[in-house]
Amino acid sequence: MIRWILLCLLALLSPLAQAALDASVDRTRLVEGEALELTLETPTASRLSDLDLAPLEENFEVQRTRQLSLVSQVGGKTTPVTRWVITLLPLRTGFVVIPPLQLAGASSQPITLQVLSAAQAANDSSAQLAPVFIDSEVDIETPYVQAQVLLTLRIYHSVSLFDDSSLSGLDIPNARVESLGPPRHFERTMNGVRHGVIEMRYAIFAQQSGELDIPSQLFSATVLQPTSNERFSARTGRLVQVRSPSIRLQVQPVPDSYPPGAPWIPAAALSLGQTWQPDPGIDLLSGEPLTRTLILEAEGLNASQLPALQSLVGEPIDELRQYADQPRLENRTSDTGVSSVRHDSAALVALQEGSYTLPPVVVNWWNTREDRLETATLEAVTLNVSRSGDFATSGGPLAFPTGEPSVLWPWQLATALLALALAVSLYFLRRARLALVDFSLPEAQEDLGDEDQGNPLADLQAACRTNQPAEARKALEAWARQQHSEGLIGLAHNYLELEEALDDLNACLFGRAHHTWRGKPLWRAVRMVIQSRRREAEEDQAAKPEGLYPDV
Repeated sequence: MIRWILLCLLALLSPLAQAALDASVDRTRLVEGEALELTLETPTASRLSDLDLAPLEENFEVQRTRQLSLVSQVGGKTTPVTRWVITLLPLRTGFVVIPPLQLAGASSQPITLQVLSAAQAANDSSAQLAPVFIDSEVDIETPYVQAQVLLTLRIYHSVSLFDDSSLSGLDIPNARVESLGPPRHFERTMNGVRHGVIEMRYAIFAQQSGELDIPSQLFSATVLQPTSNERFSARTGRLVQVRSPSIRLQVQPVPDSYPPGAPWIPAAALSLGQTWQPDPGIDLLSGEPLTRTLILEAEGLNASQLPALQSLVGEPIDELRQYADQPRLENRTSDTGVSSVRHDSAALVALQEGSYTLPPVVVNWWNTREDRLETATLEAVTLNVSRSGDFATSGGPLAFPTGEPSVLWPWQLATALLALALAVSLYFLRRARLALVDFSLPEAQEDLGDEDQGNPLADLQAACRTNQPAEARKALEAWARQQHSEGLIGLAHNYLELEEALDDLNACLFGRAHHTWRGKPLWRAVRMVIQSRRREAEEDQAAKPEGLYPDV
């Protein structure tokens, strides 16, 4: 009788046991950012059964859910089984509990997990690290606004990965993010296990003070698993997704000790330099340009963050004009961060002779390494400018060798002949100038000896005809170098008409004149120089046989 009662009770309790909802996980200890799989099985539910996953949302992110219908054979008896495989990502570290889940009156048992941070996992020699996990760190957690923050992401994997791995993009509101190059690959041993490491670095520039959250990034990859014939493929692999821990920064505003009104420059290092062309230490000529370039280099800043330097001449000076060029910006990236260079160039033209002092150049900046205010300075520069018509010789007066008086007469005779030739040249030059008062450009088409295409004289004639001062100056200098050993300045010093035309050309080029330049006077002066030099050559040729080689 008692046996029969026990058999009846077992028969009644058997359906209740079969109605249980079994829960299991692939591991109970994992690293922050790593996902795990929760498996639920029941023999009573169908594919249409609705599993309530709401209790998981408090401590987990449900990434993926799969439902399978299987057949189980135990002791020769076939039983249908419904299985759910749920991929979960813990939202916090420490001990986390998977709460009981309900399905058709059945309830699963709670499961306790231990979620380690990446630092705890690295320092815990007894911790069983996940096959794939990700860690993130910054070089500073309290940066200044617009200062560089280096973010490093490292993905560790002790298993082989297929080449389809990907990382979600890093987008941070109120911040500018720059990648510091392609990922680096190396190996590191942790807890006696060799891990492959994929490292990525970013430079982050917060655009406003306050709290700034760097969101976690999702890394997806396929873990390679060999088949029975030891061949690898993406189909035989298992998808793994891990997230990096999020980081919160406390961004500081501009310090109160920073000079008010000065551009905010937070940099790890900064240098200020300059170059000149030509050297400002030599005597300069009025009307000739002097180019100055200021060079500002910084570490930890983008070139667009470097300010335009102050005026190169300070307060405007009427006699010293400044013509600024477009700034040249350069950016460089490396594992250590962003570095940049800014070049500010300007041409300085003194319109009058005299002494001009350029003020010091001062740049205030905040040293983010030392957390203090620093200043970069260039000393004041003095320019000495002489009139373009004044010429100084590098040597002293000519020194004749001492000796018998008889050796001096050839020099005296040569000097007398040169003085006579100069006087005759000036006489004919004056007559030619008076005779060509009604000179016009169309009449200048006569053959001058070297007006072939591409010759300086032909280029000069074309520039004068079309009233182009810059091209005329360039061609005039090239032609003068062919005519005179001292170039254009020396040639103009010997011919008054050419000197006057050159002064008018320089005035138009460097802003001293307020009228439109006309090429007719310059071309008239050049023709007069050519004709005068021809007459001088003819007279010298005629005078040499009579003066240097008299008949005996």
